[in-house]
Amino acid sequence: MPYQIVQDIYIYQSSIWQTNCSVILNEAANVIIDPCYFPVEIQVIADFVNRKKSFNKYIIFTHSDFDHIVGYQQFKSARLIGHEEMTRCDREVQILQMREIDQTYYVNRKIPFIFPEPDLTFGSDLRLSLKEDELMLFHAPGHTADSIFIVSAGKKVMFAGDYLSDLEFPFIYFDSGAYSKTLDLAERLVRDFEIENVVPGHGELAQGKDEIFDRIDSDREYLVNLVEKAQDLCIRGLQEHEITEVLKGIKYRNEPIVGAMLKMHEENIKLVLKEMQSL
Repeated sequence: MPYQIVQDIYIYQSSIWQTNCSVILNEAANVIIDPCYFPVEIQVIADFVNRKKSFNKYIIFTHSDFDHIVGYQQFKSARLIGHEEMTRCDREVQILQMREIDQTYYVNRKIPFIFPEPDLTFGSDLRLSLKEDELMLFHAPGHTADSIFIVSAGKKVMFAGDYLSDLEFPFIYFDSGAYSKTLDLAERLVRDFEIENVVPGHGELAQGKDEIFDRIDSDREYLVNLVEKAQDLCIRGLQEHEITEVLKGIKYRNEPIVGAMLKMHEENIKLVLKEMQSL
């Protein structure tokens, strides 16, 4: 069952990776953000949404990672919205990853998945008018090239996609410099629109400015440590494998990165070192 964070806004959380699907529902429109993940979970969301007759129907993708797009086909006649970079993402990689996870957990999708084709794309920003509210979409690259933030101005809620999670340090699939600028954008949006709740792609809400800014600061600290230490070690002439071993010791929120998360951290290290080599 969903939980309501403010009037008209509901959150469904999948049992896999605590992935959040957000629903904005009123007479003027219904908006589904990142429909996911298991078929039975998606059907529950569709049944809830279909109880309310709305004039406009939208699905907004915060980015093109498979776990955030997989359920869109369950919502008929909805307009699909994503950043223009979504049309240039590596679709085959996402489809293969989805199939691997579905095979691992014996997921049977009665509707064969087809990668979504957005009906509406945008560059830097986009505005959608809703009843007594306005949704503002902002390009927020870093995690992926097509990542976006969605701000509900009237409700003081920001939907952050795969940023600002209480479960994850920054996963950098696109560019570390862009990720840093996106954290600056997040801070600016929170201040400008007096955001009170941030919905991450995975994990629990960030409620209140103290918690929101704490997550921004923690992610910024991780990025700064990663990039600056990598630069310093390169200047000192260490080999790549030596640099990697040192950087693996970076902490996040004063805790060592271990277990499955260490693999993600190592991927970040590879990306940052590749970026430095290309300079």
